[in-house]
Amino acid sequence: MSITPVERFVLAHILYSYGGKMYFTTPSGQAPEEALASFLAEDFVDPTDRRYERIRKAFAEALRGLKEKWLIELRGYEVLLTVVGRQEAEKISRELYNELKRKFSS
Repeated sequence: MSITPVERFVLAHILYSYGGKMYFTTPSGQAPEEALASFLAEDFVDPTDRRYERIRKAFAEALRGLKEKWLIELRGYEVLLTVVGRQEAEKISRELYNELKRKFSS
């Protein structure tokens, strides 16, 4: 199975920042992937930052891909890594993830 670098980073972010499971809210009429992408993008940049929309869109696309590949489960207001999703996330060490997160946020 082939996953993109953004998909792998999103998996690692859910694993290392949220323990592999997180809850979120979805505004009325918004797809769960879009709401979650907005929430995750705010972990890196302020919504007023000019990069925010580009990051949000990349995360939404990654979340759709991860869901289609059964690497995450989106259930109501919860997202969690599947067993295979956790294995893929762990291919990025915590140290590398922290380094990428720091670069990504600056």
